[in-house]
Amino acid sequence: MACVVVPLRQVEAAPKKVMYFTFDDGPGAIYTPQILDILRRERVHATFFVLGNRCKELPGVVRRIQNEGHELGSHGYDHRNLASAPFPIVKSEITLADTAIEHVVGRKPIYYRPPFGAIDRREIPAIRRIGHKVSFWTVDSVDWSATSASTIVQNVERAAGPGSVVLFHDGLSTSRFTIQALPILIRYYRDRGYEFRTL
Repeated sequence: MACVVVPLRQVEAAPKKVMYFTFDDGPGAIYTPQILDILRRERVHATFFVLGNRCKELPGVVRRIQNEGHELGSHGYDHRNLASAPFPIVKSEITLADTAIEHVVGRKPIYYRPPFGAIDRREIPAIRRIGHKVSFWTVDSVDWSATSASTIVQNVERAAGPGSVVLFHDGLSTSRFTIQALPILIRYYRDRGYEFRTL
């Protein structure tokens, strides 16, 4: 089984001084709205990889993500690790998530990020054939295990540069530290001439 959990760069020929913030595992009732508040205040657009089951629970938050100019991607239906699953099961999970997202915002997402970043590389062409670009990340903020905002800031500042796709989470209990880290990181990179874009 050719399973990869290694982040792959999927933003080709990214201009210098451009960065892509991405958020997984949401939407969350508590932290996603706070993250959206920060992004709106700072005039930053990002990409949110949402779970299908959470879209059903929080359709208003999902609509807000789209209405405020962010990109919506799929993170599967319920965050199952599908690295060893046969493709029909993978396809079913993607389709379930697509249906949930489309029901809320009226369109199917372009991007798909597998839960845990775990995927059988041989299945990527088949996922593309059902209409998705498979998206990973190049810098992990490791906010999922953070005990402080400063740890997240250090993880990103140490690794992120031009064209980086940075992974955060908006649906975890540790997302409270992500909220504290975001304004610091936005200010740090903006002061150095960076702009932020969706994928």
